Amino acid sequence: MKSTLLKLLSNFWVLKEKDVESYYECKNIDKELKDFIVSKLGLRFYATSDMVRLEKVPLVPRKYMGILDFEEPKDYVFFCLVLAFLEDKGKNTQFLLEDITQYIRSNFPGEEIDWTMYSDRRSLIRVLKFCEKMGLIKIDDGNQELFMERVDVDVLYESTGLSKYFMRTFPKSLVEYLSVEEILNSEFEFTNGLSDQITDIKRIKAYRGLLIDGIVDFECEAPLYYIKKQKTTILQDLEKFVPELELHLFKSFAYLSVEGDYKYTYPDDSNLCDVLLLCSRELLERVEKGELRLSPAHDILEISLDHFKLIVEDVKKKYGHFWNKEWREKSTEKIFEELLEYLQLHNFAQTNDDGYLVISPIFFRIVGEYQDYETNSQLSEKDNSNEKAFEDINVDGGFHFEDEQGK
Repeated sequence: MKSTLLKLLSNFWVLKEKDVESYYECKNIDKELKDFIVSKLGLRFYATSDMVRLEKVPLVPRKYMGILDFEEPKDYVFFCLVLAFLEDKGKNTQFLLEDITQYIRSNFPGEEIDWTMYSDRRSLIRVLKFCEKMGLIKIDDGNQELFMERVDVDVLYESTGLSKYFMRTFPKSLVEYLSVEEILNSEFEFTNGLSDQITDIKRIKAYRGLLIDGIVDFECEAPLYYIKKQKTTILQDLEKFVPELELHLFKSFAYLSVEGDYKYTYPDDSNLCDVLLLCSRELLERVEKGELRLSPAHDILEISLDHFKLIVEDVKKKYGHFWNKEWREKSTEKIFEELLEYLQLHNFAQTNDDGYLVISPIFFRIVGEYQDYETNSQLSEKDNSNEKAFEDINVDGGFHFEDEQGK
């Protein structure tokens, strides 16, 4: 059974309309858990007659933390304008698509929106579909998809009244901040919407890094040091509030793992992650042979993009006959581009100015292989279904990583 805190962490919010049991479970959390949320995470907890929400604030903002349904900056602008439009709309208030388009045209900053442009209509529909998915609006009549095909389409919507709880609040107006850093630092001016200033910033950052980001690495030196020094207390808190999570602590990073099927975890069951697991194993094998070297300081791997592409090509030659038709037919260049995009998006690797790929040690914690591959290299010929079984292998501290947990 999933713990209450994990439900709050793994969902943007819990809506009464969609899950009554979880709603009441999360709404009626005990004082001990509330105190943990405030004192250890420094986060705001909201409970209304329709929803419960734990506001999530990461230690380090990452690209993958954006709204994955959106494709361009204009989507975010449209979304903010839709939220502003909904601000004075109470629960069950109806409105038309035309009302939204007129509001956006009147308030869009810097340029005039022309709804005859397909790209603008498509952008708005992405936003409205996201609003519907998140429970901000409902469709009472009509088909909003038709708006992408032509302008003269109208749809009747209904506000759920939840939009006012979607955006986070700040100690002062956003226009008063001069930089992103100021906005991030303002998180530690107040806690849980109260006037009490957060005093133990190191503790808050360490716990947020683990429970919100899922990882704290050497780039966050102070939080990582805190985790190492307070390992026992953190382990006790995890066992008490989120027993599903397991702490893994190493010299240059710490992360949490979870068993079971959860959204936004790595690796998932996609073919892309399968290939990444194979690439991770291939890279580690070359480290073992001395062909590649991890940096002594933080166990990172620097490899040229051309060299990494050759690794991808070798993996495809070696294992490609196990893959499904889509991935077998992809070119090495296409596979390389997709893997690189995923690695950078999820902060497993970044490219530096010298054209090298700098791979984080967390990427090597899980590798993949086809079971029985070494003893039966003809497996694909005997199994026409091309199904494979992956074995996840934890690469522990004795070989590549110095395991703080084992000291």
